[in-house]
Amino acid sequence: MGSSDNSHPLPDASSPDPAIPHPPRPRRPVKRPLAALAALLVGTAVVMTNAPVWGTDGTVALGGTRLSSATKYTVGLQPATDPGPFPESVTPTTPTITIAGARDGESTFDVVEYPQVQPKQPGQMDFDHFHTGIEIQWWLKKWAHDHPDLVDLYVVGESFSGQPIYQLTITNKSTGADTDKPAAFFEGNRHSGETSSAESALWLAHHLITQAGKDDKVDELLAEKAFYIRPVNNPDGHDLYLYTAQTNRSSVRPQDNDGDGKLDEDSGDDLNKDGYLSQMRQYVGAGKGTHVVDERDPAKNVMRNVGAGNGDYLMFSEGVDNDGDGDVNEDGVGGLDLHRNYPYNWHVMPENDATGRNLTQGGAGAYPLSEPETRHVYTWLMSHTNIGVVNSMDTRVPMHLRGPSTCDPKECMYTSDRRLYEHFDKAGAGFTGYRYTGSVYIDYATRNGGDPAPLFGHGPDFGYFQYGAIWYGDELWNGGDFKDYDGDDRFSDWERSRWCAENGRTDCFLPWTTAQHPTLGEVEVGGINPKFWSQNPSADLVGEWAANQARFNLYLSESLPQVSLSQVRVKPLRGGQSDGATHEITATVTNTGRIPTALEQAKEIKIVAPDTVEVDGARVVGEAPEFYLDGGKAQKVTLRVTKGDADTVKVTAVSVRGGLSSATARLG
Repeated sequence: MGSSDNSHPLPDASSPDPAIPHPPRPRRPVKRPLAALAALLVGTAVVMTNAPVWGTDGTVALGGTRLSSATKYTVGLQPATDPGPFPESVTPTTPTITIAGARDGESTFDVVEYPQVQPKQPGQMDFDHFHTGIEIQWWLKKWAHDHPDLVDLYVVGESFSGQPIYQLTITNKSTGADTDKPAAFFEGNRHSGETSSAESALWLAHHLITQAGKDDKVDELLAEKAFYIRPVNNPDGHDLYLYTAQTNRSSVRPQDNDGDGKLDEDSGDDLNKDGYLSQMRQYVGAGKGTHVVDERDPAKNVMRNVGAGNGDYLMFSEGVDNDGDGDVNEDGVGGLDLHRNYPYNWHVMPENDATGRNLTQGGAGAYPLSEPETRHVYTWLMSHTNIGVVNSMDTRVPMHLRGPSTCDPKECMYTSDRRLYEHFDKAGAGFTGYRYTGSVYIDYATRNGGDPAPLFGHGPDFGYFQYGAIWYGDELWNGGDFKDYDGDDRFSDWERSRWCAENGRTDCFLPWTTAQHPTLGEVEVGGINPKFWSQNPSADLVGEWAANQARFNLYLSESLPQVSLSQVRVKPLRGGQSDGATHEITATVTNTGRIPTALEQAKEIKIVAPDTVEVDGARVVGEAPEFYLDGGKAQKVTLRVTKGDADTVKVTAVSVRGGLSSATARLG
């Protein structure tokens, strides 16, 4: 965020802003009853529509009755079929698309063909452009078809609009099932416009798949571990952002953002038809406005607020006051926040607080996991508790961001868990160079000054306190904040523009162009590029940011707990043992990973069973051993067994998050 003297109006009130305000004392604009809790869909095979994303009538078939006649698909593992040739177009070939949901404002928007989403060579992977949903689906299907020994493609559920949500499982299948290995889960694009996160998830998947058989380190990872990669958690918002000029925070589910009883009635208007919702200025004469051209900006792109009666221009967000309430673009498409919809410490939204005086959480949804995109993350994780590390990525602080979100880590985390997180904070910054690391409550909330502030229903808190894992919600990209020219430890638009000018970049800011406004008359539209500089890097830089973040995610994966069984010994026992045992087996189980087989928090909430050792081919006498292993630690175990018909037995170290490790032993 820039300093207040030249902060630019945002396109709509739901645009992502990395600042965290104190939880609001709720106003009471319109009282609406809370939705009834719905039964969660867990582990059920559901047939849903798999409509071609683009309709034949100039609209997108994302909702309503159009879906009923579409080809069907089933949630779960997808057949490894050839996707055919690369799509002729990575953007809709229709002039408009229609966004799902019943709203009071526009749902149909012009399609924009951004050059930033065009591949260098169709059908060849590169990370110098942003991959659209059309292209991503093609690559995921192609990888599953071309690499059946490594890749499985799943549809894990459907989005709000009914689109399939795709996810890869990547592991060497010849060395065991993915569920028998320690696993990592990486997710991108929960928030609509934070498309750099999808690029990092894709980069990681591409790296693992293409380097298998070439890179010994990758081969070792795929032999021992499993990767669950969901590049786009929110396909509705991803499409909205990359196919139209519109932006929104997260889900496209209609929402009343301004408390007037209407849903999505004032979305942005692209007055100059350049494909962006940016800033708008009107020249009103010297000393009659609030802003002047910022003299600190050599490119003259940036406006500076000098106060009423001291400027030459008035400044607005680009658009029209569609609902006549005096505000522009304050209630665009959607408005809920999928990253405030997790079950741990979830709070109601301001309008749903019956007391009118408690701490609330904007964008939280009607109830925990009310949004299908978040629910499908939850159900996958709860059915795949072999997952020990998660990174659910966003943009644009930049920061290695984690919990806690409502308390001081020194007061509410186990010390050993906190120190492990602190290790990863430091390691992450080494890979990425991010300016910030640490907790939401302390480090994120106070990075620009101020006091700690909580977030409720936040993913990293669910991940640690309720799932007992290492969970990050990293923020890629720096918003163009490359140089602090005035040394105030803050970044303003004039500094962003100056850096771009000094580095020969002409794509950071949109040129001021004349447009006709229906009520203001002649205006100029321009300012910082909201999509490919402010919220995400330009296309030529996204690959570097995606790769650096993915390398940290690889480090997290390498750090997963990993049990290894060794020194298996068998000793025959004399006959007549009181417990009937005929042999004694000793073995050593070592956790070769950095992360414990269970964090202290995981032990407290009993999210994972203790580690143990099992014997197949003989009956274990008495209780099997139970233990947990810190990183790098070993446990010697002794089992008394009764020999059956087999002379050879299989001894297996079993760990929910550390995987399996086996050896054979002969009962002499």
